Amino acid sequence: MSPVFQRFFPLHFFAPHLRLIYLFLWGLVISALSQPSLLLWLNGITLILLVILIYRSRDPYFPYLKRWLVFNIFTLLLWVTLSWRIGADGVELNPSGMDTALLISLRMNLLLFSLWLLLWKMNDAVLVQAIGKLPLPPKLIWLFVLTVRYIALLGELRQKMDLAMRARGYHGGCNRRTLYVTAQRVALLLVHALLKAETAQIALKCRGFRFGEKTKLSGEK
Repeated sequence: MSPVFQRFFPLHFFAPHLRLIYLFLWGLVISALSQPSLLLWLNGITLILLVILIYRSRDPYFPYLKRWLVFNIFTLLLWVTLSWRIGADGVELNPSGMDTALLISLRMNLLLFSLWLLLWKMNDAVLVQAIGKLPLPPKLIWLFVLTVRYIALLGELRQKMDLAMRARGYHGGCNRRTLYVTAQRVALLLVHALLKAETAQIALKCRGFRFGEKTKLSGEK
């Protein structure tokens, strides 16, 4: 965590598992907010804090901007679907739907900025360790751990597939060929996900792990 915040809060305040708890509680608060003006102010404050952290860490801004644009594609779809309705005179604007779309958009962006801010510099290994310290049932903890682990592996596989396709001169477009190749990529990722899940299940059984039992894995103290 940035030294700026460590000046005002003790170091243990930023323990990874505590940051997950803060994020969960803050998410509940965000879901209860219904004033667009307040949400807009909170978005601005959170964005300013995030920009300060990025600047002090000398990280590039473009990856965050790219993720934000991709994330807001869903909010754009919300505006497209909620901004109109079929009335007695045909298609017309839907003011209540536009208000709902605005509220959802502000909440989603505030949650995204808060996620980046509270999980700042938390990699997969730290996240897995933090999840293990949460007061949750063992089954749920293992589900989170496996999810984090294999989402990262599938992300690496997707990057390798993209690199291999670009090396072969593939360029996506709005045509039938692109749809066919995209369907093949999704099918391949699903097959690899199934194989990874089976491998993980076999590895856990070999270490003596049984779901529903408080059995420690081999090598675990």
